[in-house]
Amino acid sequence: MSIDVMNKVIQRARVGGSKLTCLLVMANWCDDEGNSLYPSIDLLAEAMRVSRSQAQRVLHALMPKNSEDESAGIWWLRVTGNEKGGAPGTTRRYELNVARLDAMAMLPEFEKAAERRRKKGKTGRIHATPRSVKTGRMDATLGVAWVRPDSSEEPSEVREARASEFEKAYRAWPTSPTDSRADALAAWNELTEDEKREAAFEADRVVAVFKSVGRKHISGFAKYLRERRWKGLPPREVPVERTPPRDDLPRKPTRFEQRLSAGAVDQAEVDRLKAELLARYATEDAGR
Repeated sequence: MSIDVMNKVIQRARVGGSKLTCLLVMANWCDDEGNSLYPSIDLLAEAMRVSRSQAQRVLHALMPKNSEDESAGIWWLRVTGNEKGGAPGTTRRYELNVARLDAMAMLPEFEKAAERRRKKGKTGRIHATPRSVKTGRMDATLGVAWVRPDSSEEPSEVREARASEFEKAYRAWPTSPTDSRADALAAWNELTEDEKREAAFEADRVVAVFKSVGRKHISGFAKYLRERRWKGLPPREVPVERTPPRDDLPRKPTRFEQRLSAGAVDQAEVDRLKAELLARYATEDAGR
């Protein structure tokens, strides 16, 4: 696998569709010089998610049409060994034209991103540099200006997570089917990270308020974001935790128990109460 060659294919190769897919697959298998390539057609077709015959057509379209093109370097892939396939089980050996990629300029958007990185490198914005002057103090702490990195320099996982947050919030808004996605995304990118979280979290409450006052027309998602309408909502009610009753708390003794513990009840009274209870239980059992 050569990440370097894959990046060059993405940023420089003037091809698209199945041809680009084929080049990316081959770049994933080759070394940094474009060699060590010997996939079977069946494996290439499966990696490209196309039929065997389609993979063959795309592969041949990337090869030199004649010896003059091969000599001039006008090709993307060429056979360097086992042209006829060789013995059963062996495959052709290919070469990816890395020299042609190196000779090509980057595609416009990649060139712009590279230029931004070069400019930031000259000013020190990528690796934040001290902006304070020397004070003469040995223990002086130099201030550092934090700069958010360019989106093209962030890891792909971070960019995908940011895009996923926007898509989830945008699609949940009632008017998203008729809204301008580009306008909504521009408004979303104007928010801070905290505001983005608040906007997504409070969207359902804002819509509920609109409906409760009888509004039939709900503004677009971009207007909701730019006007920061969630900031006009009252604070959410904090649920009050109720302490459940406890069975282990001490119970207040009854008056009889108080008299009994104080010795104010004689044995004759206890026997009388027992007799009354037994008679009551007997009456209840007879009536069932």
